[in-house]
Amino acid sequence: MITGAKYNMLYPPLVARVYEEEKQKGAKDCEKVTKTRLHQMFGAYVQGNTHKKAAALLEQLPVSHRDILSLHASTKERLPHYTQFYAFLTAHIPNIETIMDLGCGFNPFALHYLPTLKAYHAYDIDIRTRDILNRFFVLQNLPQAAVCADLAVESPTEKADLALLCKLVPVLETQLPGRGFELARQLDAKFLAITYPTKSLGGRDKGMSKNYAAQFEKAYASGALGGFTLLETSQIGNELVYILKK
Repeated sequence: MITGAKYNMLYPPLVARVYEEEKQKGAKDCEKVTKTRLHQMFGAYVQGNTHKKAAALLEQLPVSHRDILSLHASTKERLPHYTQFYAFLTAHIPNIETIMDLGCGFNPFALHYLPTLKAYHAYDIDIRTRDILNRFFVLQNLPQAAVCADLAVESPTEKADLALLCKLVPVLETQLPGRGFELARQLDAKFLAITYPTKSLGGRDKGMSKNYAAQFEKAYASGALGGFTLLETSQIGNELVYILKK
């Protein structure tokens, strides 16, 4: 169906879903269109040797969180602002012991900013990311709680103090309008942190901050986030950050 080593490392049900959607649309070249969509989901964020480098860094003790975070485009962009990012969250969310991180990428490698943490449920579409995170969790004496999921059609059921949806809502909205907010309101979490990018990965300002703020405000006003109430908002680095409480 889909050829290429890097696509074999993606969560198979997601690949099958995207391929079937394109087939149903009557795409002339389902494989090509599917690969384009999959690349938009993950290909721009990791290079071919990213996971090999991360695995090598895990063998070095103490683990260099900063070096590993710099390997993934999304966390590399957040790297200068991590202290501020987690200070903002913990100022409004006390005693975070359990996290759900949806579409996590390498963000769990920053868990040292959360000293009260006891469990980290990480969700990603890349099998290599899942496996390396579980190795990392073992080193941190945490449960191996990284899994693959197709969040466009699957909703996690764990309970958590905080659910992180970092730059995830726009990705889901592109695939299935309304799904990002539907997923958020279905989560069994005491708090949500929803973030949006304000610039492209290339650093270009395309009016994203204004557009995404308007998108969030419209959804929140319409009740799309269910029983969650907005507590605080801030711009930290190249991210709009919204904290909500159930």
